Amino acid sequence: MAFDVSADHDLLDHAGLFGLHTAADTGSGHFPGISSAPLAICSARQSAMARFHAEGFEAAAVTALASVPGCALPHYRYRVRRAEVAFHRPFGFLAAHRTSRLVLAAGWVAEPVTLAP
Repeated sequence: MAFDVSADHDLLDHAGLFGLHTAADTGSGHFPGISSAPLAICSARQSAMARFHAEGFEAAAVTALASVPGCALPHYRYRVRRAEVAFHRPFGFLAAHRTSRLVLAAGWVAEPVTLAP
């Protein structure tokens, strides 16, 4: 059976849980490696989704932070590889962060749905 899951979060609603309490304090400066001017996080939101269907699995997450007075984050480049795979039996999947190898999403599809031609 195909299905999808999605969620949107205001990370500052639970700043302590996400380790943002100190970063959101405008009374002192933070992030000296990003800017010589003192910065504080004034907004932090995250959206995530995962879709499971007959042709596979898709997942994405985006986190946006706004700081006071503002800054630009460094741009990182990665080599992107694309693979196409067909599964006709149960399968598991992992989506992992490239650098840390932290697993961001994982699951198991026991009964893949076949699409009609």
